[in-house]
Amino acid sequence: MKIAVIGAGAMGSIYASFLAQSNNNVLAIDLWE
Repeated sequence: MKIAVIGAGAMGSIYASFLAQSNNNVLAIDLWE
């Protein structure tokens, strides 16, 4: 499954890593560069 996590702060990064570990395509987007 393709999933985008918008807001890759502390919690967004944790959610993205858990989703990636369960064989999902994860794109983490952070608006602050």
